[in-house]
Amino acid sequence: MTCGIRNRNCNMSTNESTEETTPLVQNEKDGILSSGRWSRWKLIPLSEALQVMPPFFLAGMGTLAAGLLLDEVQHWEVFKTISELFVLVPALLGLKGNLAMTLASRLSTETHRGIEDRVNVVAGYLALDQAQALIVGLLASFIAMITGLAEGTTLSNMLVLFSTGLLTASLVSILLGGTMCAIVLCSAHYECNPDNISTPIAASLGDSITLGILSIVGSLLFHLPDKATQMGVCIVVIAVFIATIPPLLVYSWNNRYARPAVLQGWVPILLAMLISSGVGMIMGRVAEKYPSVVVFLPIINGIGGNLAAIQASRLSTSFNLFGRTDFSEWRTSLFLLFLTIPGHAVFLFVEGLVHPSSHIAAPFYTAFFCSALVQVAILLGMSYVMVMMSPHLRNLDPDLYSIPLLTALGDFLGTAFLSLSVLVLDSAGLFTPGD
Repeated sequence: MTCGIRNRNCNMSTNESTEETTPLVQNEKDGILSSGRWSRWKLIPLSEALQVMPPFFLAGMGTLAAGLLLDEVQHWEVFKTISELFVLVPALLGLKGNLAMTLASRLSTETHRGIEDRVNVVAGYLALDQAQALIVGLLASFIAMITGLAEGTTLSNMLVLFSTGLLTASLVSILLGGTMCAIVLCSAHYECNPDNISTPIAASLGDSITLGILSIVGSLLFHLPDKATQMGVCIVVIAVFIATIPPLLVYSWNNRYARPAVLQGWVPILLAMLISSGVGMIMGRVAEKYPSVVVFLPIINGIGGNLAAIQASRLSTSFNLFGRTDFSEWRTSLFLLFLTIPGHAVFLFVEGLVHPSSHIAAPFYTAFFCSALVQVAILLGMSYVMVMMSPHLRNLDPDLYSIPLLTALGDFLGTAFLSLSVLVLDSAGLFTPGD
């Protein structure tokens, strides 16, 4: 189609997606947020910046808190005894991208469309979000268990691993899913673009909440009085959560708003989970040899994923409204890329104040900034590629696959670039494991 985004009365080609979007372009009264408001926001870059920056820095503080927390809990007995928990960390932290951010993006799109039946929209998506969280937690725990079996981990530790993964995934889904619904609805009420606000806030809450729940739940189950009680509690937890998955899927299938996501949303989520599990294996090795670097991994991974998620959410909304990739978003991409270095500088400065013992020499920070800049540039470019792929994927909704894959790719690139930088610095004598 040749329709420009700013032309509200343009003629569109007569295809299925056009029939759905034409009323949205012509009618601004169907909802607080519609394509007309979308066009107005695109004309006010200062307003966009004011909407993006506060949640971005809030999200950065969340990833910073997660990094400091991970640096602390890596020394807990449960993490030292069940080292496979490190494999779970990126996969469960990825729930914010796989589920919370995706939920926020889908709700933002529905809000732009002016959907009136918000109760059914929220209920259907929350039920599906919970089912997907449990399945991701189960599969991530299974991958971690395979790693543990290769290292001779005991049955009781495997049960703790499984139950910790399921409990953490369920609680995170409930907390973040409910929060995302509230944020999107409030954004609509105050006429703010939820694409700019919901995904960064999901990220700010997601990392620290997920890691905190994972650490507390794992520690509580690990320190139960005796092995018999521990194994019994873990088996009950695993059985109950697995039994709840089918009813949740049935309810989501019967919900007309969530049904497309039930059909289309699994491949990107499972693929992102596999990538994140691989990142977890790398993270575990880095924690063994360079424990002082662990605090920086959630920072570079989280902030890169947050910036890419903002871009992907905006592109997905534009695609769903107008049926094409909006290349005029390049200005937003440049602005988000510009935020990379000053954003990281602020967060690393705060990290140095809060955690002075993690100070490392200047070459490491230079490598960190270069890694972050390349990571974000790749992710922003990939956000366009993923949205443009939709017509070639049987019109798969980019809200369902772009953010999960981008955040998982961000975790992989951030961890790989930073780990490689540390190895190069170490071989050149510019970094020592004891720093």
